[in-house]
Amino acid sequence: MNYQSDHFEFPVRQCGCLAAKLLSNDAIGKVSAIFDSSFYVELDNGLVCIGVKDLSLSPLNVIIAAPESTNWSASGLCLNSKVSIFSGFIRIGAQFSFRLAGAAEWKPKPVPATWENANLKQGLAVFREQCIGRIPHEGLGQILYYDTSSFDDQSLCKITEILIRELRDWLVPALRDPDSRSMHGLQWVHHLIGLGPGLTPSGDDFIGGMMIALHSLGELEICQQLWMPTRRCAIEAGNPIALAHLNAASEGLGSLGVHDALSAILEGCPRNIEKTLIVLDSIGHTSGWDAMAGVIVTFDAWLEAHRH
Repeated sequence: MNYQSDHFEFPVRQCGCLAAKLLSNDAIGKVSAIFDSSFYVELDNGLVCIGVKDLSLSPLNVIIAAPESTNWSASGLCLNSKVSIFSGFIRIGAQFSFRLAGAAEWKPKPVPATWENANLKQGLAVFREQCIGRIPHEGLGQILYYDTSSFDDQSLCKITEILIRELRDWLVPALRDPDSRSMHGLQWVHHLIGLGPGLTPSGDDFIGGMMIALHSLGELEICQQLWMPTRRCAIEAGNPIALAHLNAASEGLGSLGVHDALSAILEGCPRNIEKTLIVLDSIGHTSGWDAMAGVIVTFDAWLEAHRH
């Protein structure tokens, strides 16, 4: 750490692939949200999230070499502080500079090239078994279980039960037959976007997980069909952070933990699946599990569409 006249300078350790692209050109913006261990910067062409070592690897995240105990909300960082990207630095007011030179770029690894439906079926069974008693009751994570009779009437899972049925009624035929793909039957998107509390609502994370899963299956056309109404609804909802994460998901990009869990399920590998669970716990309040619920529903639909 360099300290001069209340100015702090830190190198950037790692940039998510979308953040790296956003920060590769000169730009100006502002601090749009501040939390204890991270904050968001809004630029003309998108959002990035900046934090220290414990910030998860994600396409929008920028990890800097500041002390892990750094508390941004108590550091004097102010909402709407001016941000400039210039000469290889992220400069925030007169207080902080983050040096971009030498930063590693992170992007998720491609899914296993050799997976088969038998592996996927086994992976889903193992994932469900290993998740018993682990998934939070808040959010939409519990949707990945078939039995909805135990849901509390006021839980998000119970509220969305009919929406998920409508979702499957659209998705299974779309996966089974390219000629059946249409924008009809996507009304459930309007009810899921913005559903639930949090920085990124559970419904948004769920649809994000669906789009990431569709990319992993090579179903880019269906992902685009889902993204069009999702984008409109997310813009109307007025949550720029959720919109930025959904935009990343529309390109098949999400947090490291979601990608690792998704790949382990496609491989059908019990040991690798077990390793991913603790990481899912750490993604947002329930965001990791909400996204995985979207992944699992999509994988289930794929297997149903491709039964022989």
